[in-house]
Amino acid sequence: MFIGLGILVLVFLLLLIVQNFLNRKWKLIYSAHGTKKYFEVIGNLQTEGVKFKVETPNRGFNHRIDRFLDDTQYDIYVKKEVEHLAFKAMQKRN
Repeated sequence: MFIGLGILVLVFLLLLIVQNFLNRKWKLIYSAHGTKKYFEVIGNLQTEGVKFKVETPNRGFNHRIDRFLDDTQYDIYVKKEVEHLAFKAMQKRN
């Protein structure tokens, strides 16, 4: 049992290290809440030709009452080299 737990912890730590290594060149520039703001921001980035990636960290279960509430969080990342272009693109459109 302890061997299995140790292997599980080791795999978890290995995944964290790999994820950290792959994401070290990316910078979080904006956290959008709701699809309206999300599409507005990525539209601005796309028109300026800035490459980005999006993660949704809080994908919890929606309750039946809240199914029409648009509160999904979208974290938008750009490469560190083009961070200044991304901020320019966001300011130009606002």
